[in-house]
Amino acid sequence: MSVGFWHIDSRGLQPPFVLRPTGLRTSGGFAKFLEANKLHYICSPNLAKPRESLPASLDNDTLDNKIETYSTLWNLVDIDQSNRKLKDIATLFLNAMNDWPTQDQSKIADFVQELKEYFGSPITVEKIEARKFNEQNAWQVEAGSSIAELIDTSTRFCNESNFDNILKNILDFYEQEFNKMDFIAILSYRTTDEGGRLTPAKSGYRPQVKFDFTEMQTSGQQTFIDKDTVFPGDTVEAKIKILSPDYFAGCLTEGMQFEFREGATVIGTGEIKYIVNDKLEKASR
Repeated sequence: MSVGFWHIDSRGLQPPFVLRPTGLRTSGGFAKFLEANKLHYICSPNLAKPRESLPASLDNDTLDNKIETYSTLWNLVDIDQSNRKLKDIATLFLNAMNDWPTQDQSKIADFVQELKEYFGSPITVEKIEARKFNEQNAWQVEAGSSIAELIDTSTRFCNESNFDNILKNILDFYEQEFNKMDFIAILSYRTTDEGGRLTPAKSGYRPQVKFDFTEMQTSGQQTFIDKDTVFPGDTVEAKIKILSPDYFAGCLTEGMQFEFREGATVIGTGEIKYIVNDKLEKASR
């Protein structure tokens, strides 16, 4: 078991750290350990009382790991620079979802449910082609043609004709990337003389992230793009995955500045270049 703790010393509330309390399984022993070391146990990231930082341990319950919306999938496909057929298949799915007539539909699951209700389940090319065009169903037919092409392309190049499996393959692949990023940022590391790190940082490094609009900090994993190591004073493009994105929902914009820190020490600044997780993006007026 990994447990996140808050430490209070003469400087006040300090950033959290992770501890595995081996041998402290009884509630009495655990409570005495906390009291003796002035530690405060956090049992949930969604706390009623605000804290200066969110827990540093990366827990799947506090990360967005599943692609649920059109916008998030579109963003991931958009930044995919590969020529793989799965990208073409994902684009056909997005085209179909974009053409579907239900207004303001953003959830992938809702679209698939309506698709199956209209064409029948399981979805096949034959069922789609059986739907004849009339003046009332132009957009459904257009979306259906993209789904038929999706099934045909997957059958020929990926040896998979089952629509549900095709969609699973799309989401499984792009969720591997989504697990690494909520947004892409340009990071500028301070030099050691400017108060930055003494040593290089490896890709996967997880400092705290601090935005100007709140005193709350969160853990932000940095996956460097085209680099494995960054030295003090370097500038790098990176994928950022933050802890507890629900807290920052609807708050971020492209071009927004932020600091990344080790404890109270600012070791660099960042600028959001591209938001992948649409939950975080501030709605435009």
